[in-house]
Amino acid sequence: MKLYLAGCEIPAYRGLLALEGYPTVALSYWGLRRRTKFTKPYDLAEKFVDAPEILIDSGCHSINAKPNSDLTDAELLDIAGHYYDVFIADNLSRLSYFVEFDAHQLGHEWTREQRQRLEPLRDKAIVVWNPETGREGLELLCDEWANVGITQAGTDRLDGAHLLPQLAKTTDTKLFGLGMTKTAALEHGHWYGAASTSWISPSQFGDTIVWAGKELHRYPRRYKDMARARHKHAIADAGFDAEAVIADDPTEVLRLSVWSWRQFTDHINGSTGVTAPGNTHTDENVDPAPEAVDRLPQQARHAGVTPAVATPREKIPFPGLAVVQETAQDGTGGRPVLKTVDPGVRICDRCYLSSSCPAAQPGSACAFSLPVEIRTKDQRADVAAALLEMQAGRVFGLRFAEELEGGITNPVLSGELERLNKMLRTVEDMEENSVSVRITATQKGAETGLISRLFGRDEGERARSLPEPVTVERAAIETGFVDAEVIEDRAP
Repeated sequence: MKLYLAGCEIPAYRGLLALEGYPTVALSYWGLRRRTKFTKPYDLAEKFVDAPEILIDSGCHSINAKPNSDLTDAELLDIAGHYYDVFIADNLSRLSYFVEFDAHQLGHEWTREQRQRLEPLRDKAIVVWNPETGREGLELLCDEWANVGITQAGTDRLDGAHLLPQLAKTTDTKLFGLGMTKTAALEHGHWYGAASTSWISPSQFGDTIVWAGKELHRYPRRYKDMARARHKHAIADAGFDAEAVIADDPTEVLRLSVWSWRQFTDHINGSTGVTAPGNTHTDENVDPAPEAVDRLPQQARHAGVTPAVATPREKIPFPGLAVVQETAQDGTGGRPVLKTVDPGVRICDRCYLSSSCPAAQPGSACAFSLPVEIRTKDQRADVAAALLEMQAGRVFGLRFAEELEGGITNPVLSGELERLNKMLRTVEDMEENSVSVRITATQKGAETGLISRLFGRDEGERARSLPEPVTVERAAIETGFVDAEVIEDRAP
């Protein structure tokens, strides 16, 4: 993969890349229009004396990202005319590739007409895939054009781990990533080339980009001090002034970024085996001219539509799922149970981990499986314990790395510690065996006692009865009545 570091319409960035001897650069025509009125020709040969390959990006992704811009169709047509007829035409011999002016506002028909004009320049022209056309549109572009560009937003809507490597292997099309910002998309896209302005983010946003431990590290501004102190030795070993980087020297920080992106590109090319140069057609391997194909007569259309007849087939579960018959305790057949099984459909050639997997073999199925079964409480407890051990291992590993970096507080470690504590509390709640019962009852009216309503009339009568019989004399004494003789009974 060739990584074209963009932003060279700005003289300071262009000069820095020239001093660093970076081999592939890019500039945005739209960004250049914001800096110059084009009162005189813009000569790439004059601006890039010793620079190597140059990729010109039309910058239309910025226009397409703001569909409600103040530009009218007439203004866009004038800009597109200057881009093709003046800027590209005057610098065609100096540039290596240029991106078409794919302003969505002008419509698909206008884009199709412009592509017809680009036929004589198809070796250098990069046509851009519109995500609205879907996968079929991308495959059609790859069949018709030698260079196809895909934006970062377009990669988010693709199965890049499978489709892009397949297109790179099965077609002669050179795939270009435009406006790329995510390292994962760069690493697994099997690009011929990619343009990115991420290398200047330390200057624009105060980020830190450093290659260390065979990995490209990108830290946002809030972690700047921590990141630069942590990688101080790696920065110094690479030949840079570590103290100047820590002091936020703009030139040294950008030099470190350029070097880091170069190491990242070399890592991609070395690990995936993708080389940038395309297949050159020599006399020995030149493609034969296509033979003439007779045009078949157009089929007659009928007014009625014949419904398609689908061939019935046996239904089977999706890969990864299986229905097994459970066996009862007495040995007889039980109920059907849904379980997960190894789908057996993952192929090393299509796996996004094939570049780093130690067991990867071309044309082979995956060598690994995950025999996990969670059907009982004990199995669930075993899985929870395994997850705890896994998370604890991550925490201890980060702690060891923190010590190796001189004890500098690592915010990532703090987050993983909090996650481990949450997992511990969750498992502890699962293991607690406690039972609590709360009964709330209300009664309206007094015809039936509460105990009788809850537990039956017999229990209610038993609750109201005395434990043993009481004599009349004892009851009179306990209630305060005194036995007396009637002396005179007076009628009222």
